[in-house]
Amino acid sequence: MAAIIFDFDGTIADSFDYVVDLLATAAGREPLTPDQQAELRGLSMAAIGRQFGHSWPRLFWLFVKGRKRMTSSISHIKPFVGMPELIEKLHAEGHELFIVSTNTVRNVRTFLRQQDLHKYFLEIYGGVGLFSKAPALRKLLREQHIEKDSAIYIGDELRDIEAAQSVGLRVIGVSWGFARTSDLSGRQPFGLADTPAELLKLLEEI
Repeated sequence: MAAIIFDFDGTIADSFDYVVDLLATAAGREPLTPDQQAELRGLSMAAIGRQFGHSWPRLFWLFVKGRKRMTSSISHIKPFVGMPELIEKLHAEGHELFIVSTNTVRNVRTFLRQQDLHKYFLEIYGGVGLFSKAPALRKLLREQHIEKDSAIYIGDELRDIEAAQSVGLRVIGVSWGFARTSDLSGRQPFGLADTPAELLKLLEEI
């Protein structure tokens, strides 16, 4: 049995279109076409923001605004195909499941309830700052009395990998979220998965 800690946006929830729309609208752009959105796939949230000309201070402001606005849009966001089944299977196998997210606890809980996934997670650590995941991971390990070598973090961005590695946690990068596979692999995570099926295989081999 292991403690498996998930990121939320880009790992469990497919919020890519929501984030792109938020950043494009804030830049005064017309709604993007599917082809234009596809061209941005694989970029981090920060990189997408820079594509629209947003400065770091403005990106931070939009990040805070976006979390609040998502409360009314959460019903339109769906999980990535295969993730509900993976989560259910991991829970059935006896693993302890957690979420650490920059999104709000309210948004995450609402999403999980709507998708009937809330019953699988022991705790949600939400409202984490853009670059504050390492302290949140340390807090989770401390409060839940979890040893580092019995836990693993799963995320889709470079900052997820960097935060886990700084804490001494094994981390698996998933390529269906906001970062490019090449960028993720460049940070040398414990593992890299291109599909939920590959993620499950990696977790079962630990």
